[in-house]
Amino acid sequence: MFGMCTADTRPAEGATSFMEAMAAAEQTIGKENMLEPKAAKAFLEANKAKILFLDVQDPGSESVPGTHSASLGTLPFKADAAMADFKDPKIADRPKEDPILVTCALGGQAKLAAKLLIDYGFKNVKTVEGGCIAWKA
Repeated sequence: MFGMCTADTRPAEGATSFMEAMAAAEQTIGKENMLEPKAAKAFLEANKAKILFLDVQDPGSESVPGTHSASLGTLPFKADAAMADFKDPKIADRPKEDPILVTCALGGQAKLAAKLLIDYGFKNVKTVEGGCIAWKA
């Protein structure tokens, strides 16, 4: 039987450190898709009819109001439409072209999550530079 704890949730294939994983994620995401909070807020407002504002922090972390929570550790399952027993329909079943804005506390986990979403075929993924901390500043 498939168990959730057996998944490989390493953030980037071949990365041997967090910094290598971040570099790979940033390359995949593209600088133009890593938004400063002011630009992220404008993107959120401009796409409010279709956007998913996703926080990938662990449960119980302080977040921005209105975000949908899916921790980075569970995102590989929750974003996979083929994982019927584990997917989060709000993520996995959304049209691949619809915008997703990803945040976390400081921005690092958001970049790793954005890379995973892009690898899964999502085409309009952006991150909040500096995460929730910068958002609230």
